[in-house]
Amino acid sequence: MRRLLLPTLLLALAGCGHRADPLPPLRRTPPGPTAFRLAQRGDALYVSAQAPAASVDGVAYETVDIEFLYVEGEADLERTGTRRTVRTPPGQGVVERLPLPPPGALVRAAVRASAGRETGPKSVTLALVAQAPFEAPRELSATLGEKGVALSWSGARPAAVPPPVFGPKAPSLPAPRAAPDAARPPAAAPGSPAAVAVPPAGGAEGLEAGSRAPEAVRIERAAEPTVGMRRSGFFVYRRTGKAPYDTPLVEEPLEEPRFDDDAAPLGTTACYVVRAVASPDPLIESAQSNEACVEVRDVTAPAMPVGLVVLPRETGLELLWSPSAETDLAGYRVYRTAPGEEPERLAEVELTRSSWLDATALRGIAYRYTISAFDQAGNESPPGRPVEASLP
Repeated sequence: MRRLLLPTLLLALAGCGHRADPLPPLRRTPPGPTAFRLAQRGDALYVSAQAPAASVDGVAYETVDIEFLYVEGEADLERTGTRRTVRTPPGQGVVERLPLPPPGALVRAAVRASAGRETGPKSVTLALVAQAPFEAPRELSATLGEKGVALSWSGARPAAVPPPVFGPKAPSLPAPRAAPDAARPPAAAPGSPAAVAVPPAGGAEGLEAGSRAPEAVRIERAAEPTVGMRRSGFFVYRRTGKAPYDTPLVEEPLEEPRFDDDAAPLGTTACYVVRAVASPDPLIESAQSNEACVEVRDVTAPAMPVGLVVLPRETGLELLWSPSAETDLAGYRVYRTAPGEEPERLAEVELTRSSWLDATALRGIAYRYTISAFDQAGNESPPGRPVEASLP
C-alpha cells in the first residue's frame, strides 16, 4: 500500500506547479518614417523619407507603404490633402516628385508609414512657400590638384527667401498708452520702430481757452516680430558610381562660386553638380548645373628628404640622409651633376635604406648630389638641398 501512495503523491505535487503568464503579442505598428523632407528643386517639389525597417517592437517587415500627404494653403491636411503612396523595401529611402504650385503658394506636407493593416503615426507637418524657378549654375569644372578636387562654376547667387509662417495668428497686443510729457522717450534712432505722432483726444476743441496746445503725444509702437532671412548661395553635391546626388558637401551655402573637395575617395571617379540655394531650410534650390567628373588619384608629392651628407670612402662617395616619415613612401632617387653637365639620375633606392654608395665617382671632380623621394602613386618630391663632394 505504501508503494502505491508514493508515486501518486509525486504526481500530485508535480501538477501543482504555477505557469508564467503568457507574453502579449509583439506589436506590428510601424514607427514614423525618418529623414522626412520637403524641398523645391527647380520647377518641382520633392518629398522624401526613409521607411522603417521593423515595427515598434522589432518585428521585421517585408514591405512598407509610405504615404505622403500634401496640400496648398492652410486647409485641413487629412481631409483635403492629396495622398501619394509608395511601396518600398524596409529601411530604404523614398523620393516623390510633386507639381510646383504658383509662386507664393504655401505648401504643407506630412508622411506616415503602414505595414499590412497597421498604420503608424503621422509626422510633423513641413511647409514652404513656392518660388519661381531661378537660374541654375553653369560651366562647372572639376580639376584634380594637391588640395583635392578644385571646383569652379558660373552663376549668380539667388535672393534669400525667409522661412514660411503659418498657423494661428499671433494675439493682438493691447493698445499702447501715451507717455507723460516728462517721461517722453527720445526720438527714435534710424532703424528702430517708428514713433507716430498722435493729436490729443478731442482735437483742438478739447483745449481750454488760453491754454497752449501741447505737443503731439508720442506713442511708441511695439516692434513687429521680424523673420530672419536665411543665407543664400550654392550647394555642391558629389556622387561616386551610381549613387544619387543626395546630401550637399557643406552645411551652409557657399557664397563664392568655388570649392575644394579634399575628401573625395581615392581610386574612384567623383562626379559633381552645383545648385543655387535661396533657402537651406526649407530647402529651395535651382535645377542642377552641368555634371563634372574627375578620376581621383594621389597627386601630392612626398616631402623632400633632408639631412644629406656625402662622405669619401675607399671605393667611392657614400651618401647618407634622414629617413622619410611619409606613410606611402616607395623609395628615393639619387641625382648627380658633374661640372658643366645636366643632372643625371644614378639610382633608385628602396624605402628601407637611407644610404647609397657612388662607386663611379672619379677622383678630383667636384660633384653635386641631390636626393628626392617618390611615393607609391609615382609622385616625386622636389630635390633636397644639394651637397658638393669629391674624391681626393
